[in-house]
Amino acid sequence: MSASQTLGGPSRCGRVLGPSLDKIIKNAAWRKHSHLVSSCKSVLDKLETLPDAALPDPSSPLLGLSSSDADFVLNPILLALDSNYAKVADPALECVFKLFSAGVVRGEIDGKISDSIMYKIVDSVCKVGGIGEESVELAVLRALLSAVRCPCVLIRGDCLLQVVRTLYNIYLGGLNGTNQICAKSVLAQIMLIIFSRADEDSMDVSITTVSVSELLEFTDKNLNEGNSIYFCQNFVSEVMSASEGVPDLKLSQPVPVSQNGESKDEGEEIGSEKMKDEVELCPGGISSKIREDGFIVFKNLCKLSMKFSSQENPEDQVLLRGKTLSLELLKVIMDDGGSIWCSNERQLQCSIFMSLLTKYRSGLKAEIGIFFPMLILRVLENVLQPSFLQKMTILNMLEKIAGDSQIIIDIFVNYDCDVDSPNIFERIVNGLLKTALGPPPGSTTTLSAVQDITFRHESVKCLVGIIKSMGAWMDQQLKIGDSDLPSGSESETSAESHLTPSAEDGVVPDYELHLELNSELSDSATLEQRRAYKIELQKGVQLFNKKPSKGIEFLIKTKKVGNSPEEVASFLKKNTAGLNETMI
Repeated sequence: MSASQTLGGPSRCGRVLGPSLDKIIKNAAWRKHSHLVSSCKSVLDKLETLPDAALPDPSSPLLGLSSSDADFVLNPILLALDSNYAKVADPALECVFKLFSAGVVRGEIDGKISDSIMYKIVDSVCKVGGIGEESVELAVLRALLSAVRCPCVLIRGDCLLQVVRTLYNIYLGGLNGTNQICAKSVLAQIMLIIFSRADEDSMDVSITTVSVSELLEFTDKNLNEGNSIYFCQNFVSEVMSASEGVPDLKLSQPVPVSQNGESKDEGEEIGSEKMKDEVELCPGGISSKIREDGFIVFKNLCKLSMKFSSQENPEDQVLLRGKTLSLELLKVIMDDGGSIWCSNERQLQCSIFMSLLTKYRSGLKAEIGIFFPMLILRVLENVLQPSFLQKMTILNMLEKIAGDSQIIIDIFVNYDCDVDSPNIFERIVNGLLKTALGPPPGSTTTLSAVQDITFRHESVKCLVGIIKSMGAWMDQQLKIGDSDLPSGSESETSAESHLTPSAEDGVVPDYELHLELNSELSDSATLEQRRAYKIELQKGVQLFNKKPSKGIEFLIKTKKVGNSPEEVASFLKKNTAGLNETMI
């Protein structure tokens, strides 16, 4: 057995690190890189003492090592990458490739955890491409593709965007045509990896290898230097196959991420500008980290494809190539896309409906009165056999509605106090109460215990939100009423300015409370009277549908109908909504 094969000791991690550290020592400039050489030797000594089968440390990024040991043994690799010296950076990049392809690295690498050793290494790999060596560029491509391909590692958030951005830069400014073709091929392969996983919402998926010749079918034909296509195809295929045989445990399924129906993350555009706007999945939706990252990448590709050139340089060829590449990558994603692009109709449906309810409810009263029961209440009131994802989407949407006091009051006034409209507010509250109480004892339900508890918790949150919104609205109106009491005309103007938000604020009121321009108390009384009138009328209609004589008697008694036959006939003719035509 040769000396190089025994370097690093018997451990799996040592067998990968040992030869690379030895090569770094041999290639280093002893005076300039004395600290690096010393660090490599210390790590080699440490690796010799590590057993082959150490107990796993869940917090460690390296298999078989503790978290502190992992930081220690990876430090010389980080120093070599940061040395800006090709002869030591090249073996360090080769080591990074082997660590990922052999499944030694595991866990999550996120830009939000920037102090982790693996994030620092990926960050350094992205930066080392600026050394200006063709071999280093290819080594960077190999290391980054193996990192994203590794099924034991989830590279996400800012870190994932940085990887994609680095590959963009190599494609746009690579040292030769072959490297540029390789960068484009690696980018396309990474897109297939990201969205194959997003489609299955799993790390353990079958991934096809990209066809380099198809990528160059319409563009970049000028980059085809002799056997470049064959070289790049073999380059990508070798990296992909090197990561296929990882024998150890795959990264566990990421925990779903949901914040009131919105998934947010901050990252950078694939170019150089900071992306500070929110990443919105469909409101009311639940997503995983895998899918969240997929949507972030997709959104950034779309933004980059729409960038415009500056007036100073209207024919910017670099920008044009970048936009073209973005469109090509989007085509790769869509051509290989699965059900993820068409299976969330209910979330899109709720997103559109929420926008209509928020911004256009004043002009769509009748339409909302029809669709709210069909889309929202039907799902909410299904207590025994609901779809978990569907009902969670609805509950997240209702939590948003509950947090907006203006929408809550508008719904109550426009529907529950209108004799010709459904009792939407009442049904929302009753549906939430039923969900909070859970399935009745002895009933058969498709819900698991965890799902039932989740529904109860979310329902209570919605109910609390409704109560808080109503209380806040009443407090506001009482304060307005107090401030309006001293003067007549001034109080009228002040009340209207407070109770009627302007269209400039993005909210159009759906009702006018000030039927009489005096105190708010009379307005509240008017609402109570309207609601009481509707309740009595509905009770009379129910009685009529069971026994017409009792229904008419009740309506006459409550003064909803006059005593004369003509008045009763007129009522039956004008108020057919809800009345049984057979009984009429």
